[in-house]
Amino acid sequence: MKTVTRSLLAAVLCLATGLQAVDPAPVAAATPEAAPPTDTPGAEQAAQLMRKHFADKIPDLTLTNDHGQPVRFVTDLVKDHAVVISFFYTNCRGTCPGTNALLAGMRETLAKDFGKSVRLISISVEPEVDDVPTIHEYAGFFRKPSAHPDMPDWHFLTGKPEDIKKLRRALGYYEVDPKIDADPTQHAAMLILGNQATGRWAMMPIGIGPDRMAGKVRLIAGWTSAQRYADVYAHLEKNRKAEAASEKPKTTAAVIQP
Repeated sequence: MKTVTRSLLAAVLCLATGLQAVDPAPVAAATPEAAPPTDTPGAEQAAQLMRKHFADKIPDLTLTNDHGQPVRFVTDLVKDHAVVISFFYTNCRGTCPGTNALLAGMRETLAKDFGKSVRLISISVEPEVDDVPTIHEYAGFFRKPSAHPDMPDWHFLTGKPEDIKKLRRALGYYEVDPKIDADPTQHAAMLILGNQATGRWAMMPIGIGPDRMAGKVRLIAGWTSAQRYADVYAHLEKNRKAEAASEKPKTTAAVIQP
């Protein structure tokens, strides 16, 4: 997959405008919760408005996971979870392996931050080739077993080409030129971060490393403002203490020689 093109940049702007801007500062971990409530009634009302414009328009299509099980995209995967959505194809020799390595590196961090209230969702853009046995073998290279009891689930999906195309367009992950859009090598290395319950969604390029990307997941898809901005508050408090320490008067006492 190549870097983002002009048409996909437009899709990124459409996705981000009015939804959630991406803050460059990383955000610290918070206690994992399973689908906690939004912060206030006002926040819930605002979230409903945002979901009306984006999340509620995501089609609840039936795809197939790498175990051969049918799953409804919204009902079974997105609903009541923070999500990190990516796209891949198994024959990719470009950025797909790097994207999945990034997700594998984030998974342990997200387990501490979110537990199972976050899910990783990777969807094939070449379902004509990527059948269930193929994506199951591919998933095994990245989705390593873990002893962590709350390791986030990671779903590798395939399905009917027309359904995946429809889903990509709803998520803003497509090229305007149909010839380019049909070429899996032209799709950009981007992640879609979101939380249907809070109505916060954004699209991010992958080239910022697993720690910073995990911070973006917290910032965008975190359940509460305390979780989303904990590191910002901590950074401000650190600066306040450093400033206060620098303002302490230094001793002016003279040393008296005997």
